[in-house]
Amino acid sequence: MKDKLLNIYSKSPVWIQNMVCTFKGRIEKKSRLGGDFNKIYSDLLKSEYFDKEKIELYQYEKTKEILEYCNDNIPYYRELFEKINFDIKDFKSLKDLEKIPVLTKEIVRNNFKKLKNPNFEGKVVHSHTSGSTGKSLQFIFTVSAIQYRWALWFRHKKRFGIKPEDSYATFTGLPAVPLNQKKPPYWRENRAMKQTIFTMHHISNNTVESIVKRLNKGGFKYYSGYPSILFSLANLIDENNLEITNSPKVIFTGAEALLKYQRDKISEVFGCLVTDQYGFSEGCGNASRCEEDLFHEDFEYGVLECYDPKKNEDGSTTGTILATGFTNLAMPFIRYQVGDTATWVDLDCSCGRKSKTIKEINGRNEDFVITPEGNKILRFDYIFKDTLSISESQIVQKELGSIVIKIVERKGNNRSDVEKLLRKEIKNKISRGLKVSFEYVSEIERSNTGKFRAVKSLIK
Repeated sequence: MKDKLLNIYSKSPVWIQNMVCTFKGRIEKKSRLGGDFNKIYSDLLKSEYFDKEKIELYQYEKTKEILEYCNDNIPYYRELFEKINFDIKDFKSLKDLEKIPVLTKEIVRNNFKKLKNPNFEGKVVHSHTSGSTGKSLQFIFTVSAIQYRWALWFRHKKRFGIKPEDSYATFTGLPAVPLNQKKPPYWRENRAMKQTIFTMHHISNNTVESIVKRLNKGGFKYYSGYPSILFSLANLIDENNLEITNSPKVIFTGAEALLKYQRDKISEVFGCLVTDQYGFSEGCGNASRCEEDLFHEDFEYGVLECYDPKKNEDGSTTGTILATGFTNLAMPFIRYQVGDTATWVDLDCSCGRKSKTIKEINGRNEDFVITPEGNKILRFDYIFKDTLSISESQIVQKELGSIVIKIVERKGNNRSDVEKLLRKEIKNKISRGLKVSFEYVSEIERSNTGKFRAVKSLIK
């Protein structure tokens, strides 16, 4: 049914596609900015400048509260606490969180039903993440938790003069514009949220002039999107001697680590400040940059731990990020191993905020695939969202016009069905002309740090 609707959408006139985007935007606006959003947003603005003692007390009380809630309502944690003899009465400080084992993505997959709160059956929003390794992971949210996250993100935007009602341009990997479109407009309008959507599949030498004309027409207070997509567009603008004459006030990036060379180029070409916040699909932790360019832990949302810490020569500490969330009662995560590392610094930031500071979120540098249409595709994670039988995967391009998908499969994997699904996803969302082959391996090659590239190019 979904494929049929997508096909109808792709063949519809642009004005109908804009109506569909607006209709979907109206639903999203209600989900994100309706309900308790205004109250949460107002409360977050009041707590933003709490002193250190007040922050520590707040996080201790919220952590104890979520531990008690999990013990009473979540089967997985009830069994775990009993197994490790963890008594919540003995929880005296945040340091006591270390008594609880780390929650990994694999544990979440294997205990999905036990991690769900039975009290929220039928009253939740289903979501998923594929992760940069192609591992599919599903989870659920309360509507209130979704509104809390958006209130948090808009608090970050307010630091740079942006309001929830401001108009903006989004640069995304979702195919709002049909892949086979060969002429402008290479964007779609979501009027319900004052959003214009640009997709990575239509950012190329052939389209960049038209896109720049639309951006220069204006009407955008800010841009948001993947740094890799914005960086690719910035390079094309520069290489084609084009110019942005109507700059946004600020650009916000997310979903990927914002690397310095990307940031510098994006800022130079678009003529504005570029900033970001750190979050992840599981929604149990967040950190946002301040005006002084440091990440501050959004302490009201959860606790970010530095796990397995290593001291650096400059006094900073680098470790794996663990997150304990406060807001999502439908599926609470305690000491969740996100899969990223960060570098914490102990200082009093001149911005005036007293929550823990992070100098750097250490992300991966990914290669890209070149499609037959000449597009550079850096992210493939969303094509794996329905492939629970895949343990890990990697996209490898050895020659132009084709890719190899390396797969570490789980028991019971139906190769024929998975290959059919992935070919269809790539045809519908990446490129109609890209040839796809598959290689089944026992493991994906890792770097010295234990990580691997989700996308690997062998083309010079």
